[in-house]
Amino acid sequence: MRHLPRCVPVLLTVALILAGAGCAELRRTLGIDTPSAKVVGMNLKDIGVEAATMVFDVEVTNPLAAPLPLANLDYALASGGQGFLSGKAPLEGTVPAGSARTLQLPVEIRYSDLVKALGGVRPGTVVPYEAEVGLSVEPPVGGPLRLPLKKEGQVPVPAPPAVEVQEVTWSDLSLEKAAGRVRLAVTNPNQFPVDLSTLAYRLSLGGVEVADTSIARPVHFAADGGAATIELPLSLSPKQLGLAAWQVLTGKGAGYDLKGTMDLATPYGPMALPVKRIGETVFKK
Repeated sequence: MRHLPRCVPVLLTVALILAGAGCAELRRTLGIDTPSAKVVGMNLKDIGVEAATMVFDVEVTNPLAAPLPLANLDYALASGGQGFLSGKAPLEGTVPAGSARTLQLPVEIRYSDLVKALGGVRPGTVVPYEAEVGLSVEPPVGGPLRLPLKKEGQVPVPAPPAVEVQEVTWSDLSLEKAAGRVRLAVTNPNQFPVDLSTLAYRLSLGGVEVADTSIARPVHFAADGGAATIELPLSLSPKQLGLAAWQVLTGKGAGYDLKGTMDLATPYGPMALPVKRIGETVFKK
């Protein structure tokens, strides 16, 4: 062995390291700059009653002297140790040499899959999650490199606010004009507060459509059953709607059909949730 070239022991050491460590570990052991990544944020978008999209902001640093091609993304999400979502997605583009780039990595969550996997989760709850994400890149030497990432947080499973038409109060009622106000009782069943910004609605009384409009009116609803009343202006021409409508409006009450959408601000981002209720209401003068 003493007659072997001096470089042989070094080569043997490198071979041993290669046998016991991956490429990333080898680079770190030898003090070679290696690409790195970290999660710098997460936000939710397109939040509805069926699904939401989690967008992870990942900063990738490339210390190499050449551009770093992105390869793919793998992810696994769990709650309390119980997995509920996993998958892979291809990535495109590169990280410039000697610089950093922040990527937005979207992951769609369908609530039906979450409820099926976890059990006991109902609309209106907030689910804690742990995300393990792998970002794979293709360095110019050394082969593919997977950069592991972790993130913890919460994801809401929203429930539409409960809406009831309490009463309709007429201030002016004649064949030419019917004017008044509709009082809505609204309750927030979610475990988080919401702020109403816009309500678009269609209201029918006794099978006659009397309103199809929207209002912008900020109203705050506390978490876990926070309630408030909203009054909507109502104005129409009974004569144009016909005799059947006049008979309905001059009665003591009628069945109603309310449909629409609420635009809400929440701690997790904006939501557009449906409004739908059929019931009976009373008329006051």
